[in-house]
Amino acid sequence: MSWRGGLLVACGVGAALIGGAGVASADSSGTGSSPKDSAHSVAHSRPASHRAVKKPARLGTMRSTPPMLSARREPGSGLAGPAPRPPVQPPGTDPVAAVTRWFDDLHYYLTGAPETHPTPADTTATVYGDIGKWMLERDGSLADWPSPAYPFKTLYQPINVIVVDRTSTTATESAQKINAAMAAAGFPAQQIHSTGYQGLIDGVLYGQQPAGPQEAFSNAHWLLINDHGRLFGPSPDAADSGFVWTASFSREQPGLSNLNPTHIYVSFDKARDAVRAGLVGSGAIDLGLVALDNKLSGRTITTGDHDGYAVVISVS
Repeated sequence: MSWRGGLLVACGVGAALIGGAGVASADSSGTGSSPKDSAHSVAHSRPASHRAVKKPARLGTMRSTPPMLSARREPGSGLAGPAPRPPVQPPGTDPVAAVTRWFDDLHYYLTGAPETHPTPADTTATVYGDIGKWMLERDGSLADWPSPAYPFKTLYQPINVIVVDRTSTTATESAQKINAAMAAAGFPAQQIHSTGYQGLIDGVLYGQQPAGPQEAFSNAHWLLINDHGRLFGPSPDAADSGFVWTASFSREQPGLSNLNPTHIYVSFDKARDAVRAGLVGSGAIDLGLVALDNKLSGRTITTGDHDGYAVVISVS
């Protein structure tokens, strides 16, 4: 009986060992393992620290993700699309440009769509040459005159006088003759007037006469109502000997514009007629009128009371 008891004890210990190895194999390999596999795992099982270590991939198969981009998958596809771009920041707004645009919009709202404005190259063909229609600024742009009488319009300054000098043989002689003729007509050169204007004759830009600083030909002090203007030339007479001058004259009076002291526009035609009367009264010859087609009357552009004609005067 003693050998039977020892045999039973040995069998019980062996069964316990086999059962424990099976549980350990099930924990490490997951479900679906066969008893044969479990027994094999018992015979060759490794410590947990060795089982957790994975072999590193070969360098040729490794792929890295750029550090600054994160992949996102496109809906409905198995591929990763590009990362979204950062939003574009709008450029800074220029406050001066914004205010200017606001006033332009208000201007167009009150007056309608913008009209076609004249250009510095506008000319009219005459027997005295191709006469520019407008007085021009120092930089060659159109000269205009802000006026309270036309708060939503640009007042352009037209050429309204042509002076012909048939006897001078040089530009210097002609300039001296013009200065003397204007003084004799009651329009000497006087200061406190804007200067640097130009006129176009036969495609050539000519500076103003008188040429002194802040000077214009005027028949009264600048603090009073006065007729004033500038002559441009001399251009060689295309049809005869001598030279041709053009001029822009206007009547002004002291006043306020936007609370600033200034000269206020009164008339172009009255100043033109005053110059003709003064020159003819001092011995010059009236050659009549020539149409320059430079009258403007629109929603946003004007030449005031100008009728589109220039008087032509011959000095000797």
